[in-house]
Amino acid sequence: MRRVAPLLLLLPLVAGCSSGGSTIEIKPAKTYKLSGFQPAAAISPGKAATVAFTIDQPSGSALTAYRTGSGPHTGVHLIIVSDDLSTIIHRHPPMRAGGGFRQRVVFPTPGRYRVIVDAYPLHGGPVPNFQLFKDVRVRGAHKAKPLGSYDAVQRAGGFTFSAPRRPQVRAIQAALMTVRVSDAQGRPARFVPWYGALAHAIFFHLGTLDYFHTHVCAPRASGCSSLLAGARVTGTSSAPGKLTIGILLPTAGTWKLFLQTRPNGRFVTVPYVLKAR
Repeated sequence: MRRVAPLLLLLPLVAGCSSGGSTIEIKPAKTYKLSGFQPAAAISPGKAATVAFTIDQPSGSALTAYRTGSGPHTGVHLIIVSDDLSTIIHRHPPMRAGGGFRQRVVFPTPGRYRVIVDAYPLHGGPVPNFQLFKDVRVRGAHKAKPLGSYDAVQRAGGFTFSAPRRPQVRAIQAALMTVRVSDAQGRPARFVPWYGALAHAIFFHLGTLDYFHTHVCAPRASGCSSLLAGARVTGTSSAPGKLTIGILLPTAGTWKLFLQTRPNGRFVTVPYVLKAR
């Protein structure tokens, strides 16, 4: 489902032969790209800024046909992460007339932020989505926050999240990680859908900021499987208080998982630092 590079549409090679030998003309690849991206210059921390863009197709015209429906694999996912992986911003802005997107965002601290535009075009083919990237610079002296380590039991928003003690993760191999969520009285939480899923699992690789994103959906929900290099994984939630997260990472190394969900209607983000072999 998720790719770490933009979709490429390659033109065939054109070969010409003559009495003096043969030559091969290689035409440049045509790609989807972001146009009119804002902010185009450094911005101030703690103040609302507008992130705006249009996706241009290989033909040069704006992409205006996106997948729709009740599931999470629709439209455009706008995901922003700080260079030190301490901050994540996740929005699904609606498309405007002509294919443009606009979203007001507060970048909380100085430093570099990676902006990921994860798009689901209507005619996406066997791999339904692609990503485009931009960096935004926020003025001021950047003070990197420590990444931290894996913490199996965490408390956030009045809820307790209990994950496996030592999850086993390997690159390009599908894995499942079950997290149990209970309220302050110890009762299993009930998950309220957010952006088409019961939970979002957003992964970033330390240093490179490679990205992967899976979803947790109700049983038999459509459009919730993630694909990578021929492997498939599906996250599900079959009972209150239980999230089974699908993990499918493209490379080995250190990854930070941002688990985003709405137990009993209250939005929370819970981080996990994972090591993929």
